[in-house]
Amino acid sequence: MDGTFVWCKRVYDGTSGHATKAGFRAILCAGFYNVESAMKLSRLFLALLIVAACAAARSRPERPWRIEVATSGGITGSGIGTFAIDSDGKIHVRQMNGGECTYDATGGELERIETLLGNARPETWRESYVPENSCCDRIEYALTIDEAGEVTGTRWLDGPPPAPKDLAALAEAMVGGEKSIRAQSAERCR
Repeated sequence: MDGTFVWCKRVYDGTSGHATKAGFRAILCAGFYNVESAMKLSRLFLALLIVAACAAARSRPERPWRIEVATSGGITGSGIGTFAIDSDGKIHVRQMNGGECTYDATGGELERIETLLGNARPETWRESYVPENSCCDRIEYALTIDEAGEVTGTRWLDGPPPAPKDLAALAEAMVGGEKSIRAQSAERCR
């Protein structure tokens, strides 16, 4: 040790009333608590703080955006339709029978999709969650997200939802349960 931090080499012992040598503490103090290490730790902490802030800041997707889920397969081979929504609140549906309709999303629908898209991390998704053997009249879903010109997408089969939770939530909102765009379009596209 170079003796840079002499004050670390002796420790006051309250029980005996005097300073004692603290060999291990001196090594610890000189080895870890020097100015250079503190600067490195400060830089690392600042970098982690910036990364965390940037990750948390993406609560809204970049506009304009568009999400589309196109389906294929099934018994007919033509899927169950195509369902899309854009940042202007327009929902476009192409039904199984070839009919098309466009309508405005409610404020709640648009907010729900926009929140899910803001929380989604499509750059972490695999290109496909379709297994090698996609046997037997299953519906295939192809999700495409266009966020301010940056296009990403993935595919999966019906049955269990895709692995990432953010993708499963977006898929549920688009083509899943009774509040999904697919289910709501059955009423609105009559």
